[in-house]
Amino acid sequence: MTKNYLISVHPRWASAFFLSHNPKSIELRKGNFGTSLKPGNSIVVYATMPVAELLGIVRVLKREILPIDRLWQQSEQGQLARVSRQQFDAYYASQISGVGVWVSAAELLPSPIALSKLRQNWGHRWQPPQQIQKLTSEQLLALNIAR
Repeated sequence: MTKNYLISVHPRWASAFFLSHNPKSIELRKGNFGTSLKPGNSIVVYATMPVAELLGIVRVLKREILPIDRLWQQSEQGQLARVSRQQFDAYYASQISGVGVWVSAAELLPSPIALSKLRQNWGHRWQPPQQIQKLTSEQLLALNIAR
């Protein structure tokens, strides 16, 4: 059974997954982000403030922890992650390794789902995750985005 996750991404990088030309195909993270992610899992992409909306869904191809220099090479010098060397180095400053989550099959939702609507469906106290959150089938059904 496909597992579904939600990640919070800065709007600039969240929307890059859904570009029609040369979309972002790797999410760069630190620590042990997404240890339970497996190929075939779905990730619902939430763009953080000021956008504060669910934008769409991507499918996990693989997740790897790599030394920083290898991660830079594997991301095709940042092109697959849509980041510059300066942004990459600043993000991974003092890190020995980083996490890369390769994704494909980006699917934009017919219309974005605002934070207020998420709270109507998932509870008024719901907060977007700092890192990653596993979604239940009930949560997906409530938004009419069941996979």
